[in-house]
Amino acid sequence: MPSTQMESRVTEAAEAALDEQGFVDPIGMGRLTPAGIEDRRRARMPYLEKIVDLGKLSSALLILRRRAQARELRPSEIVHLSRTRDRRPPCFSKSGDRGLERAYRTPWVPARR
Repeated sequence: MPSTQMESRVTEAAEAALDEQGFVDPIGMGRLTPAGIEDRRRARMPYLEKIVDLGKLSSALLILRRRAQARELRPSEIVHLSRTRDRRPPCFSKSGDRGLERAYRTPWVPARR
């Protein structure tokens, strides 16, 4: 997908998320179906990257960060817990890289919130 097309899709999804829920969640920007989100919550998949295109997701995260900073949104890292008995945090990336895991689980919120 050309970068301008990707940029417009990410921007549109981010704006829609801001309008609908007041924040932008990288995971909830339309890349996963409701069933995919539930599978991730219930730890039915080993990591998120298994079901999404890693290259596209990485590009989308970079675009989201640029757009969020331009709109003066601030990152608000949250802890995700699985809906499993042990309530362990779900793994987003195959590598488990701390920075990448943080990028996946950090929504962007308006500065005044």
